[in-house]
Amino acid sequence: MNLLYQLRDPDFASKLNRRLSPLRSWLCTHANTSLERFQEWRDAGMKDPLIFSSETPLRRFVAYIDEEQKFALEDKLSQINTLQQMSNIASYGFLKARLESHDLHIHALWFDIYTGDIYYFSRGAKRFLPVDEDTVDRLSEEVRRFYS
Repeated sequence: MNLLYQLRDPDFASKLNRRLSPLRSWLCTHANTSLERFQEWRDAGMKDPLIFSSETPLRRFVAYIDEEQKFALEDKLSQINTLQQMSNIASYGFLKARLESHDLHIHALWFDIYTGDIYYFSRGAKRFLPVDEDTVDRLSEEVRRFYS
């Protein structure tokens, strides 16, 4: 995510510099949507929610990113990327029928590499919530209620 965040700089993301790193080249090709969404959100003041597609293009959900302002910009980008990947995964043809029939659901987990904390994206709360002793029962109930 730090590398993806650095790709905001056009010189750093240039075709010449992409040749220096296979990962940089791959991110320029495959992660640009996440970076563009992050930049638009950041430029708009980082307050408004984002809207993502989920299991099907018609199913959308709202996401508030780090309303408490406790994470670094790269972490906010990482959360946006995690949610964007839900849309990407849902576009795989071999999953389409199962997603449309509700036999399969996509969930988002985000890992805070600095603390070791795991966050679950709660569609009910419209944000990432820590998975811990205080939230596990509520998150489990949300999964049972909406995805069983």
